[in-house]
Amino acid sequence: MNGNNSGGSRRILIIGNGAAGLAAAKAARAQDPDAEITMFGADNHLPYYRLRLCEYIGKSVDPDELVINSEEWFRKNRIQVEVNSKVTEIHPDERKIRVNGKEYSYDSLVLATGSTPVMPSFEGKELKGIHTIWTLEDVADINRSLADARKAVVIGGGLLGLEAAYKISEMGVDVSLIEAMPRLLPKQLDEVGSEIFRNKVESLGISVICGKSVAGFDGVGSSHVRKVHMADGSFLEADVVIVAVGVAPNTSVCRDRGINMNRYLNVNEKMETNIENIYAAGDVASVNGRWFGQWRVAGMQGQVAGANAAGGNAVYKTDDIPYILATMGTRVVCSGDAGILQADDSDTVYKIDRQTDKERFSYSKLVFRDGLFVGYILVGEPAKAFSKIQPLLMTDAKAADIRKIL
Repeated sequence: MNGNNSGGSRRILIIGNGAAGLAAAKAARAQDPDAEITMFGADNHLPYYRLRLCEYIGKSVDPDELVINSEEWFRKNRIQVEVNSKVTEIHPDERKIRVNGKEYSYDSLVLATGSTPVMPSFEGKELKGIHTIWTLEDVADINRSLADARKAVVIGGGLLGLEAAYKISEMGVDVSLIEAMPRLLPKQLDEVGSEIFRNKVESLGISVICGKSVAGFDGVGSSHVRKVHMADGSFLEADVVIVAVGVAPNTSVCRDRGINMNRYLNVNEKMETNIENIYAAGDVASVNGRWFGQWRVAGMQGQVAGANAAGGNAVYKTDDIPYILATMGTRVVCSGDAGILQADDSDTVYKIDRQTDKERFSYSKLVFRDGLFVGYILVGEPAKAFSKIQPLLMTDAKAADIRKIL
């Protein structure tokens, strides 16, 4: 698309081709069949399922297996995808952006720039064998490092770190998982649930280290990592290191352009920024002060941003979406107010119904407040039924009836 096209169709530009960007393009097309829609991606791939990247650790990476929609689909739906196209400038006053030296004008702009893995300022972080996981190329690099590896260290006990540790362990590599917080998944699980989950992880032969922080890496005289040094002076041997300690929003192109932002771009429930006809969605956006960082949420926000960029009036509802983790041969699901910050026996407002089976690494916690079912934590077998109890949140459902479902 030529940015100077003076035709009568609405011109919608989308920066980013991840979950939010693709959803925005689809929603914009549904809202306005005649709009000119162009999506810019900085990498060399059509939109693909990043959630499945860890599946290819230890396996040959086939981009075609991960692609969400084919080139033919984009042609059919008249959505122009520009790969290898990093947007370097945004000019809201002129309604233009600059990409690879070219200018493109727009009527509506959707910022779905996503995020980038955080690499803390560890000493020795430039050594070979130290990786983050975010792209197909990252996985290919990790696989090369794993070819002759005996020991791996994964730093970060979130979804990505856990999945990476699991897949590497399945290859027969000795894996240590480091989580700086005192326990695994502290925001999602209470102490009992976290212990059950940790026991499951350790049952697979993965060493779990919580409450310790990493100081840096050492190549022991070589350019390849050999040791991971902890802040307490201890160390772990490592041939491969995966750093999965979080992500940072890609906001650099949006800075100093008048767009309201702090760490994230601030949007309302219509995914509107403070500048007319500029929308934001996904990892880069904070909706009325709330940030989610989930693939599914990014897609839902993208739908709203795209529809509104094409003249719609959609609203994003910040309903609680379950946190779902499926790895380590088990599943963790939690939703609503799970009472994690409350002492379970501290007052009469919260009522807790809990069942634990340590041998089967199974745990379920149902939380009630003022007579309403307000949240739950499920680990292992009970998690299979989460979709049946999710609709019961904020109702007067009774524990006995919910237990029949579980």
